[in-house]
Amino acid sequence: MRQMLFAVLMTAAVSVSIAEPVREKAAAPGFTVTTLDGRASRLSSLRGKIVLLDFGAVNCPPCRIEMPILEAWHRKYGRQGVVVLGLMEMNPTDREVRKMVKARGITYPVAIDKGERIGKRYGLIAHPTTVLIDRAGRVVRLETGFVRGDEKEIEAALKTLLAPKSTEGARQ
Repeated sequence: MRQMLFAVLMTAAVSVSIAEPVREKAAAPGFTVTTLDGRASRLSSLRGKIVLLDFGAVNCPPCRIEMPILEAWHRKYGRQGVVVLGLMEMNPTDREVRKMVKARGITYPVAIDKGERIGKRYGLIAHPTTVLIDRAGRVVRLETGFVRGDEKEIEAALKTLLAPKSTEGARQ
């Protein structure tokens, strides 16, 4: 019995291929998705902008709490070069995602991560996972899960990226 259980566990471990979680200061893995409005969105084409990438799921309670905050940031910081992009996982249908987006009043771009291929590249372990990417394409902050209050730290990191660079250090 133990041998059979061991064989089943080993087979499961080998068949699940998830990358190491993306680390802060590392280059964000590239991808291309088609958003619900039919536009192709390629991470590399967003270079020069600050990207707030959010992996979520339709039936995820913390995701539903976080979405209005992401929407507020989309409206508040969009003109300053911040792009919020939602990636819905766990194999939702197009209809389910459209219904959720409409119900939540989401206007930022949202795409379905079919087969969770992008999530696997980022090594996700939970939803939501929010990834803040700087203008050079590097991960600045990675937040797994969401509870009220997390948004303060994420927004502080976002504001730091938006702040003009100090020229004082360059003079020294």
